[in-house]
Amino acid sequence: MSALRARAALAAAAVLALLALPAAPALAADDPDDVIPLTVTVPPRDGAGDGDGGAATLTDAELRWAVNTEAGSGNYVGCNFLMAGTPGTDGDTGGSRVWDDGDAGLYHGRAGNVRVLRTVGTGAAATQRQATFGTRCTGPTGEKVTLSTTSGAEVVMAGGRGTRDADGSVEIRWTGSFTVVFYGGMTYWWAGDPVLRLDADGDGTLTATAGGYAADREDVTRWGRLPATRVTLATFDGEKLTGSKGGFLQPAYCGVWVDAGDSAPQVRQDPAGSCWGSFPQNLVDFQQRTGQASYWYSSGHRDAAKPPAVVGVSFDAAQSIGSTPPVSGVGTGGGTTTPGGPDRSGGGTSGTAGAAGATGVAAGPGAATRGGPGGGLGAAGLATPRSPGAATLADAPLTGFPAVQAATLGGGATPLVPDLLRTADGAGTDRLAVAATGLLLAASGAVVGFRRRWLVLPFRP
Repeated sequence: MSALRARAALAAAAVLALLALPAAPALAADDPDDVIPLTVTVPPRDGAGDGDGGAATLTDAELRWAVNTEAGSGNYVGCNFLMAGTPGTDGDTGGSRVWDDGDAGLYHGRAGNVRVLRTVGTGAAATQRQATFGTRCTGPTGEKVTLSTTSGAEVVMAGGRGTRDADGSVEIRWTGSFTVVFYGGMTYWWAGDPVLRLDADGDGTLTATAGGYAADREDVTRWGRLPATRVTLATFDGEKLTGSKGGFLQPAYCGVWVDAGDSAPQVRQDPAGSCWGSFPQNLVDFQQRTGQASYWYSSGHRDAAKPPAVVGVSFDAAQSIGSTPPVSGVGTGGGTTTPGGPDRSGGGTSGTAGAAGATGVAAGPGAATRGGPGGGLGAAGLATPRSPGAATLADAPLTGFPAVQAATLGGGATPLVPDLLRTADGAGTDRLAVAATGLLLAASGAVVGFRRRWLVLPFRP
């Protein structure tokens, strides 16, 4: 041990002696050859990039919206579906009726800047294709949609023009329209030239000019064109587009009160796996005339299928942030629902639920229960069959934007403190002292070498 102490003392003395040596003449500070430029590049945050948060003029923004789960589900006479533009050449199908194979000309998968894309395949193999008349009621695996499944179709509008300000506020206008068709064509409405406005706090609206036809379940010969009406498709509370390419906006719905007028009263009790609420009041008011009012707020009938889908906004359609379709396979299967006779007390039609399966589509996690009063499309509109008893919907994940996987900070990475120094018996302290002494000796030798000009930088003459 005394020998070890002696060697340590000699090493320390050597270090002191080297440090005491006279220094070489200092390099001239104004010699350009002695200046070594140093450039530091800080990578951008994940999801950010050039211009993130800055003002920009937008010339080809993209809007994606699946409306809600109900807009792609089956019903008792066929299906509900989305289409680009308005039906046929002028929006008039001639009456309240279910479209058949001879009505292919009424449907448009694309109209100007507007397309309807549907999901094809499942899992990693899933892709999107433009919808056609033949596939408008088809699910991802080629099956016809039912009350417990949905097509996964969404409206995609390109060509949006507007501004994005440095404070995060946005105003974008699109040209074009899309139509929401219920009951296979018996009732439909369209939304044209939508405008998105968000302020710096992320509060705002998605508005459009609505049109369509008034229909009456009791008298299908009644068919009148509705005047163009500016409506609010969605409102946003604190929903900001913070990414450099755009982002996803969750419309307000849960807990939103609405005056249902003459339609089924609003049910203000959460169904399992979803929530009670409503689309904006002026949209519900407009739907009173189409006969669809109770499909746009919680009425106690298929409420889990009603909340709005997430709205996707890309600042450049060529760099789309991706799709926002609703879930497509959420039914329990096995059961059927048979429409019964009219039940005007609830505005709808009674039915009998299948014993082995559910008849509904869940739009959120968990299971939802339907039944009881409600249903219907309003006093002057088409009726929706409802079950007098409860039917349980299948579990389904909340969807609309790509899921974000959980990550553990530093998981699997090299620890900041090397394992060499992390010992339970305290021996790491001695190892740290030895390592520090070695580094001190090496550094001292380098300092002396450069001062004596024994050492020179390899890139110096």
